[in-house]
Amino acid sequence: MIQCKWLLFLIAPVVITSILTLLYIFIKRNNGNGYCLSKLSAFTRIRFDSLEEKRQTYCPANNKCQCHPKGSATHIEPNLLCKHRSPTLCISFAGAAMMVYGVRTTEWRGSMKEVHHDTNDEFDALFFTDPAQCFYLQDPNYQWQGLTYYRDLIKLYSTLYQRIILIGASLGGSMVCMCADLATLSIAFNPIVDPVLLGLPWRFMGAYCPVRQAEVVRNQVHNTMEKINTNKTSHNCALHIHWSQLSKSDQRQAHQIVGGGKHNKPKQTECLTSVLDFDINDANMNSRSGVHIWFHKYKEHALALALKRTHQLIPLLRRHTGATSLGLNTISHKLDEKQPQDSVIINMPS
Repeated sequence: MIQCKWLLFLIAPVVITSILTLLYIFIKRNNGNGYCLSKLSAFTRIRFDSLEEKRQTYCPANNKCQCHPKGSATHIEPNLLCKHRSPTLCISFAGAAMMVYGVRTTEWRGSMKEVHHDTNDEFDALFFTDPAQCFYLQDPNYQWQGLTYYRDLIKLYSTLYQRIILIGASLGGSMVCMCADLATLSIAFNPIVDPVLLGLPWRFMGAYCPVRQAEVVRNQVHNTMEKINTNKTSHNCALHIHWSQLSKSDQRQAHQIVGGGKHNKPKQTECLTSVLDFDINDANMNSRSGVHIWFHKYKEHALALALKRTHQLIPLLRRHTGATSLGLNTISHKLDEKQPQDSVIINMPS
């Protein structure tokens, strides 16, 4: 008995030291990519300048443009006197970048550049990250006014550009779906339309989202899609959503829109223009109006990465943007009138 006590006294310090060492290594490794700081700022609303300076990055196509100071990342507002604007502005909402590969301040930049390679369509770019990892629902003052903040910013930019393109994946795709009615074209990969379905551990340790704020996401996504599909926007706009058909997490999200699933949810017909298996040759791929749901036979939630590995991402984006013919002469051309289309529901695994 005495030997067991002595053995316990010897083992306990070793175990405690090992736990503290592993915790230190985890914090040390993740502090640089912002994970720990983003969680702390989400729960406490403490502002960290190292994260805030990465919230917004503006990249004009004209390299000589000096109208937008680099130090204004926390509250970017367009310089109304700038004369270097391109006809197109591409706005990217980064996903859970701080938790995966570090703070990628210019997510989608390389892909969008490749899409427009060898075309005469230059584009300015605005890149957003979410320092608190809370579905962009917190504004730079760390109040729950993020949705209003970003929508107002997009509205302001839409008065200065002929064409606004929104793009994002996962957490960023959610914001794309919430703002799609303000843009010309919106592309969302694996968007989270109902954060509650992620489960409580992920909503706290992953993307922080209380239940009352999850309702904001659900309602805004529904309202935005309904406005686009019923043509109640100020201009024609298209929203293309891509989900992985074989991903359990994507299935739960998609069933909220297309119906079916474990609880046999009803289809939100007022929100949808078409629901189809992905086919790059489908005429709906370059549709300029309506809400189009595309299902890919992939298991990965990170669909965009899977498509990139198989060299399908760039052709897909080119079809959506019409980049092969999106020159300066066609960008200002009047958009086609919306053509009503019947929804085609595909079979998804339960």
